[in-house]
Amino acid sequence: VEDIHDSAVRLIAIVNDFLDASALEQGKMKMTPEEFAIKDVASDVVRELQSLGDAKQTKLIADPSLETLPQINADKMRIKQVIYNLVGNATKFTENGSITVSGKVNEGKVIICVTDTGMGMAAENQRLLFRKFQQAGDSLLTRDATKGTGLGLYISKLIVEYSGGTMWLDHSEPGKGSTFAFSLPIHP
Repeated sequence: VEDIHDSAVRLIAIVNDFLDASALEQGKMKMTPEEFAIKDVASDVVRELQSLGDAKQTKLIADPSLETLPQINADKMRIKQVIYNLVGNATKFTENGSITVSGKVNEGKVIICVTDTGMGMAAENQRLLFRKFQQAGDSLLTRDATKGTGLGLYISKLIVEYSGGTMWLDHSEPGKGSTFAFSLPIHP
């Protein structure tokens, strides 16, 4: 029964990923912009995913730098989805380490970084990031190991771009971890 439940939950997540990707590609994703503090959203995600981190002896941290960030104007639930995806991905690839969500302001934009001390990626695998149905693993079996669809980063990037920002891999080094980042305009 537990296997059936887990499979049903996974299937619902896959269908939702397909629907989100399709809506974003067609320009039909409904966004509801509002002014909010990114620190609140990041703190919620860290709190909600801490049990996953605990299971892998990984500490999730909402860095104090988030406290000083100005308000942004975007769809709060969609930006939460982006941070949730980045922290969730970091959790999949980090054992006995840490994952930190931090922020800064640069050139009129808020920059959010998710840094992990996980396995990192080889340079040749980094080119697969942000592509639909792709995962940057060392093995063709990576998708089976992480139970992902290969749509999370793709969807996140489209959401950020819809919100007037950009998303990128800041750096990654095998055995030392990765930092993903995205920018959003500061609320005027």
